[in-house]
Parts: sequence; C-alpha cells; structure tokens
Amino acid sequence: MLPSVSPMKKRFERHLRRVAGVVFFCLVAQGVVMAAETPFTASQLVERQQAGQAPLLLDVRRADEYRDGHIAGALNIPVEQLGSRAGALGVPRDREIVVYCVSGRRAARAQETLQSLGYHHVRLLDGSLNAWRQQQLPLVREGSPDPASSH
Repeated sequence: MLPSVSPMKKRFERHLRRVAGVVFFCLVAQGVVMAAETPFTASQLVERQQAGQAPLLLDVRRADEYRDGHIAGALNIPVEQLGSRAGALGVPRDREIVVYCVSGRRAARAQETLQSLGYHHVRLLDGSLNAWRQQQLPLVREGSPDPASSH
C-alpha cells in the first residue's frame, strides 16, 4: 500500500513513452535521410547542370588528377584535406553536395567526413569518374594548350 509509488510510476511510464517516441522519430528520420542519399547518376547531373540547378559538385582527388580532367563546375578539395578545408565549400550545411573521385572509394570517405561535419545532403556520383568517362561525357582539362593554337 504505497500510494505515492503509483503516481511516480505513471510519470515514469509517460516519460518512457516520450523517449520511445523521440527515438522512433529519429530512426524514421534517419531512414528518410539515408533513402535520400542514393547515388546521383551521371545523367541526373547532366540534366541538373543543363537546367542551371546543379548541386555543389566536389572532386576529392589530388590536384594533379583534377587538372588532368574534371567535371565542369567541380570544386577540388582532396579527401585528405577535407576535414580542415570544409569551410572552403562556402555552402550551407543543408545544400545538396555530390562527391566523386575516380572509383568512389575516396568519395565515400569524403561523404562520411562531410556528414560528420553536419552536411546533411551528401550524395555520391554513381560510378564516380570511371562511369562518367565510360559514358564519354565531357571533362575540363587545365593547363593543356588551346586546341586552336596547336594547328
């Protein structure tokens, strides 16, 4: 016969229900975020670029690889420097970012780094640069002589 236990027990149960509800909401929200982070295809990127609605495109290869050929409009921050140079992205943390490298390995590391820094919409370019090249899509090369002057 402890009348004070019953009200305390009820409060505790209400608290547990609230906590369980919050945890459930977070798990659902995480699932939604994860579903939204499916890889971005090359054709989707081309369409968005042509429509003037391209996401921030991040090339995480070394600078020499970037100069040898990158996708138009890409910003280059090597994956090893991303943690210390993320501020150079210059975009809000809720902006869509598409990351690529050659095969996707470095891009996946960059995605994890960006997400740990609070960037919420980071997607990989499906197949990375290998897929882009396989589809014979254009690349920008820096430091190469002007084709018109080589004639």
